[in-house]
Amino acid sequence: MGRRIPLALFFFFSSLFARAQAGVHAFNADFAFSGLLPFSWGGERPVLSHLGFDALVAFEYDSPISIPLRIEIAYLRVSPSRIAPTGELYRAWEGGRFALLSGYCFAPFPLGELGDLSVSLLAGGALTAADFTSTALAFAYPSILLEPRLALALRGSSAASPSAKDPVQGPWLALPIELMFRAGTYTLAPGLSLGWRYRLAALI
Repeated sequence: MGRRIPLALFFFFSSLFARAQAGVHAFNADFAFSGLLPFSWGGERPVLSHLGFDALVAFEYDSPISIPLRIEIAYLRVSPSRIAPTGELYRAWEGGRFALLSGYCFAPFPLGELGDLSVSLLAGGALTAADFTSTALAFAYPSILLEPRLALALRGSSAASPSAKDPVQGPWLALPIELMFRAGTYTLAPGLSLGWRYRLAALI
């Protein structure tokens, strides 16, 4: 039993190495817009919903072992929450967010000449610097993120390019979930993101 575990680890990492040798290092850039439906609560205060959105630009490295590394810079804005029957609400805020994410990208599903369809699951952390809307009250808070994503990589159309048939750009759709820790108040923000990705470079 004791020997089986090292052997299993050996074959596992050997398969990753073999896959890496045949893989592609790809560098991508993308932009996206998200609609958000945050919910805030804290202590004995009620759970109240907001509306919000964010807009982001990102750079992503797709490793040959299907583990992407992603950096995001986003602008976030959240409206005041609905008003509780007792008259309480959570104030609106806006700010800039910096996030680092990683995860796993499953093998793409080819769609003929159109391109490749892939599913990935990312997770990570973020730091947001913000202020309450229409005030000078600034604050910062950390958050954790989970993002399942569906991406369509379209193939190039330039016959003059030797890599014209490689997937180079395309839309992606994600269902991000962010948990924010805002000084005694928690906000859970599920959303729907629509973005467009473009491959900057690929190295075999």
